[in-house]
Amino acid sequence: MTNDVYDREALFRIVSTFPLIDSHCHNLLTSDASLIYPLEVCFSEAHSNALKDALQTSVLKRCVRHLAEFYNCPPTLDSIKQVRDLMSHIDICKTCFKPTGIQSLLLDDGLDTLGGLMDVQSHLELVDIARRIVRIESIAEKILYDLATSVACTDQKVLNFSSFEEQLKKQFETYAKSESVVAFKSIAAYGSGLNINCALNPEAAAIALGNFISDFESLSYKKGSVRLINEVLIDHILNLAIDIAIQHDIPIQFHTGFGDSDFDLIASNPLLLRPLIEKYPNAKFVILHAAYPYTRQAGYLASVYSNVYVDIGLVFPLIPASGQQASLRELLEICPSNKISFSTDGHYHPESFYVAAIQGRETLSKVLLESVENGEFSYEEAIKVAKQIMFENSNSLYKLNLIPKQIDNEEYKDVSGKQRIVKLKKMGVKFVRIGFMECSNQYRFHIVPIDRFQNYIINSGLTNMRANTAFPYYGDVLPENIGVNETGELLLKPDLSTLIHLPYNPKHANVQVFFENKLTPVDPQFGKIDNSPNSLVFPLCPRTCLKNIIESACKDLGITFLIGTEFEFVLLKDTMPPVPVDDTVYVEASSFHVSNSVEILDRIVEFLQLQGIEVEQFHSNGAPGKFKIVTTPKSPLIAADKVVVTRQTIYDVAAQAGVKATFVPKPFKEQVGTGAHVHLSFKEINKSQKIVDNHPSRLSPYERSFIAGVLHHIKAICAFALPTDLSYTRIVDNCWTGSQICWNVENRVTPIRVRYRPKTGPNGKYLDIHFEYKFVDGTSNPYLVFSALIASGVDGIKKGMQLTTNPMLDIPASLSNEESIEKNVTERMPASLPDALKALKEDKKLIDVLGEPIVRCYTGVKEVTCIINTLTSNCFSDNL
Repeated sequence: MTNDVYDREALFRIVSTFPLIDSHCHNLLTSDASLIYPLEVCFSEAHSNALKDALQTSVLKRCVRHLAEFYNCPPTLDSIKQVRDLMSHIDICKTCFKPTGIQSLLLDDGLDTLGGLMDVQSHLELVDIARRIVRIESIAEKILYDLATSVACTDQKVLNFSSFEEQLKKQFETYAKSESVVAFKSIAAYGSGLNINCALNPEAAAIALGNFISDFESLSYKKGSVRLINEVLIDHILNLAIDIAIQHDIPIQFHTGFGDSDFDLIASNPLLLRPLIEKYPNAKFVILHAAYPYTRQAGYLASVYSNVYVDIGLVFPLIPASGQQASLRELLEICPSNKISFSTDGHYHPESFYVAAIQGRETLSKVLLESVENGEFSYEEAIKVAKQIMFENSNSLYKLNLIPKQIDNEEYKDVSGKQRIVKLKKMGVKFVRIGFMECSNQYRFHIVPIDRFQNYIINSGLTNMRANTAFPYYGDVLPENIGVNETGELLLKPDLSTLIHLPYNPKHANVQVFFENKLTPVDPQFGKIDNSPNSLVFPLCPRTCLKNIIESACKDLGITFLIGTEFEFVLLKDTMPPVPVDDTVYVEASSFHVSNSVEILDRIVEFLQLQGIEVEQFHSNGAPGKFKIVTTPKSPLIAADKVVVTRQTIYDVAAQAGVKATFVPKPFKEQVGTGAHVHLSFKEINKSQKIVDNHPSRLSPYERSFIAGVLHHIKAICAFALPTDLSYTRIVDNCWTGSQICWNVENRVTPIRVRYRPKTGPNGKYLDIHFEYKFVDGTSNPYLVFSALIASGVDGIKKGMQLTTNPMLDIPASLSNEESIEKNVTERMPASLPDALKALKEDKKLIDVLGEPIVRCYTGVKEVTCIINTLTSNCFSDNL
């Protein structure tokens, strides 16, 4: 595979998953107001009768297609509205915003023709940060209205113009100082045009103000507002506002380019701003809407003036795809990339934000890829440009000081998955691997052509024999009495949120599945299934097991989890006997002197990143040929999926390099083993901070009970966490794991390690705490391990279990019998897989929570595996 393939994928991934700062948009409507304003108005500048014709444009038809795919309904406006009618307003908002990847909204709240806008703070239900853009003319119009009303109600006909100016300046100062305001904005283009008089003329402005007051009609006719259209007043007010913006170093946005029918397009050419730009070299001018159709002119201004920037909103989605691409190309011809910012100009309905974000990402991806192919950018430069436009430029210009939160591949998706499949096909993907992890901990997959996957499998699933969920590692022979036999079928139903490209095999994609029942008339349950999600589930589905346990914990206790994993593995030149690629030790620099090892590790990490797996660090690790990769924490189901993907990537990339990667827990008898340490934390959803009493550990009651629950069930958990005979040769004393059942604080030789990290939050300093489960190894099924750990900890919380021991500060193996008894450390981890399986079969609580079918099948397969290994002395090959 060439560098070009994964550079291309890296570009696609950044554009698809890097967060957006929406640097110019408008407030959403409240629930009641949203019923008045038709959805289609968000996708056209037309109004009234002209809007009917807009429905025949390619622009609006394209928007309808996007929304029909999103809502999984027929591609008609009426069908989309029917789907929306079944949803609450807040659900529509959250559903539309979730896949956009918008991290921050900068809201111009001056677009309030209906009087029913959500306030700025209400948008924080949808994004991390919401800030305000103050419309200059709106502030001036409010002051003018109050002034004119006051004069109309008195005999006073003489105005103090200086008083009017002071009110304006005071208001502008107040907003410029506010932490919630990031910019001013002018719509002078809608009033008198952009040919603004830069010379202040107070006398002319005073006369204009007097004329305005004289012409003002009574309050009953004005309905509480006025519109500022006097050119002299607009110019004077705008100059005042620019002075204050300079003093407080905030940008001024200008509407330029196209607008609705109440507008002179010729007067909106940004070139008319040149005198103003030159008069105020310290002001920061932002040209909005790419100045379409004056995009080249906008780019020119930004290229020759250091204080001019261009925002490329409104072209998404108000012009067709070809026009969007042309506008971005024209900007990039001469406009510095650090001066272009993204926005949606979204307003009123959340669909306007969704469509603009989707189309913006598509346009950016296409144009930047073409620029690379034309030799204008390298891939590295194109990725940098993408990040600048999407996030970094606005973050700097508006002083937001945000850290980009790259969205997971799982979160950036459309509801039907069709858009992701289309992207994969454009990237040259021909086949999809439909993968699953079963009870013997083997990862298996079927491969189908992507067209077949798109047209049939995503809706109907792939038929598979039930027996395939329970084959032992050594062959396709089913053990007896495990609840599964050679009869019956199930459906592998793709979870499209897991659909990813495999960059190391660029013609292939991969997707995880849920198991569903496929019943026939001979099945006893046939006719009893009601098509509800629970009745369709096949009971041996490890992903469903984990999903249900997570949801139950959230519902019953209001807690959510994050899980991260350390991947320890060994690279071998040969397997019989095992020959490592080097003979170095922990983090020794010489382990990377071997060029092949360096290249393999680099490629593994790069490919993991391209698949959306964030790597925190990697290094050599304590045994010949042994390496470790540490990934960032995710929610449990996503984390388990990423464990599967990470292992498979390590296996496949190593194989491509001609070496064998193994997660076997003890490949070398006299060396430390390889583990898959699980790092778990949880938080209580409805509490801003956890409850901490005076316990010396500084752990909350929930945290202590969680540990106690895991300790209570740990022998049974070992059946999943240590699933091979060889696993138990690793958890021995004096080998960085330990065999005593206990917990500790920052002690690396016990099964459970509590880890602390000091942090500072809104309420001051605090300790960030998570638990590391060191006994888990890399031959385990992550769905079942995570299920068992969470179920055990939740059981501890529900039963109020208490820790009966203090944290182990000593080396457990160094304690005498008397000291062990004194510290209440008297039990040991299981000595073998049969011991662990026996403990699992006796643990009624875990059997109840995980489900008797899974435990029965798992223990049956593993018991037969133990017998086979004993007879053949072949434990090294188990899961090698």
